[in-house]
Amino acid sequence: MLVGWMLVVGWMVVPSPTHWTTPTPPASIIGGEPTAMGEFDPVVAIEAAGGLCTGTLVAPDLVLTAGHCLTAVRNAEHITVRFGPNLRRDPAVSIGARDFGVHPELCTTCKTDIHDYGFVLIDGLYSDPEGLIPPITSQDEWDETMRTGESVTLVGYGEDPDAESQRGSIGIKRKVTTTITQLSPEGLEFFAGGGLRDSCEGDSGGPAFVQLSSGKWRLAGITSRGSSPCGDGGFYGVPYPALAWLSEATPHNLCGEDCPDCSCLDLTPADEEGCRCQASPETGPGALPCVVVFAGWVLRKRRRARRG
Repeated sequence: MLVGWMLVVGWMVVPSPTHWTTPTPPASIIGGEPTAMGEFDPVVAIEAAGGLCTGTLVAPDLVLTAGHCLTAVRNAEHITVRFGPNLRRDPAVSIGARDFGVHPELCTTCKTDIHDYGFVLIDGLYSDPEGLIPPITSQDEWDETMRTGESVTLVGYGEDPDAESQRGSIGIKRKVTTTITQLSPEGLEFFAGGGLRDSCEGDSGGPAFVQLSSGKWRLAGITSRGSSPCGDGGFYGVPYPALAWLSEATPHNLCGEDCPDCSCLDLTPADEEGCRCQASPETGPGALPCVVVFAGWVLRKRRRARRG
């Protein structure tokens, strides 16, 4: 049944964000399959504060993940990063952390654009830096991939709610391909998945990858929160807004040589003709559909929960 009051704007009826919950962890990739040996190697498991999350190596010693995965951690010694497609069956490499951080603007009570970013600096170096999958920092790459209907591949170590034994399914790296449904008006988050193709608990902090026409992969999103039970889609933080903070909090500047302060990428969503939403007063009513469509995300049949 539908919850919340309905807001009528012109011809479109959209729900209110009143009944969004604060982020809570998501189970494992739903509707997907285990990754092969060597596939998406930079995706790692993060064990911290008694829980399991997922993260992505974006530099040889830097893992990008969700901030809510680390809020209960008091010391880097309590974090373990693990590599491998199956943490239970295969000999998994485990490595400690020397530092970690949570974005200072993380807002667990906010409804949108909650800055759910965190990092872990591992106590060692990834042996294949050429195999890392960097975040999108190019306007051309953003415009090519970050649109409604474009494909994203979700990867994570969470449990599979459809498995015969959920306890036995956690710790297996899985992937599923789904589509972007909408971007927030400022482009700091997007919604993807649904129809039982989704991320879930334990996948928090894991990547949403996009593939360029060149065949190269890029990190487009960080798993934040979604429906409970899982399967109706989730919210993903766009990494670019966190890169300036990362350059100050870690030894790494991921913004790119052309724009070292990470201020050059226009994240506002494009419409079907390629025009971008504008939120300034000068735009007038033309900006309304973008805001209205985003508001429509908030009414799903199920409440939203953190994914890891």
